[in-house]
Amino acid sequence: MTMIRIIVFSLALMLEILSPSVLAESSAYQIELIVFSQTMPNTEEFEQTVPATQWPSGLTELYAYQKPENTTLDDSYAAISKDSRYRSILHVAWIQPLVEEGGLGAPVHIQSTDGKLNGYVQMQRDQGLKMLVDLELSAELNDGSGSEAVYRLNEIRPINLNDVYYLDHPTFGIVAKVSGL
Repeated sequence: MTMIRIIVFSLALMLEILSPSVLAESSAYQIELIVFSQTMPNTEEFEQTVPATQWPSGLTELYAYQKPENTTLDDSYAAISKDSRYRSILHVAWIQPLVEEGGLGAPVHIQSTDGKLNGYVQMQRDQGLKMLVDLELSAELNDGSGSEAVYRLNEIRPINLNDVYYLDHPTFGIVAKVSGL
C-alpha cells in the first residue's frame, strides 16, 4: 500500500512540475466550448427572473479573436446534436493569448445568435490554470404561462491543458477544452 502511495505522489509531483513548463512553452490557448440545453427532469430550482451576471471590465467580443484551423470537440458536438434529450445552442472555438502567471486573461463575451445565451468565459493563471464561466440562458417556463426564466451557470473550474470538462446545470451544460498552442 505504501509503494502505491509513493508512486501516486511521485506522478502528481511530476505533473505539477511539468505543467508550468508546458504553459511556458505555449504562447496562446485554443479554447473550445459546446453549450447545450437539456430536457432531463430534475427537482432543483435554479430560476431567476432577471439576469445576474456581474460583467467584468475589458470584455472582448468573440469575433475579435482568431478562429482555430481545427476543432477537437466535433465528435462530441455531433453526439449531443443527435440525442433528443439535448439541444445544441453553440459550438465555438478561439485562440487567445497566454495568461501571465498570477493574472487574468481578457473576458470573452459568449452569446448565441438568438441572444438567449449570454455571458463570458475568462482564463486565470494562479497556481495552475482556471476557467471562469458565467453564462445565463433565458428559456420559456414549462408551465404554459409563456413566462421566461433565466438560468445561470457561474463556476470557476481548475483545468489541465488538453483535458475535456463538463460544466453542469440542470437546464444546460457546457463541454469545454483548453489546449496550449
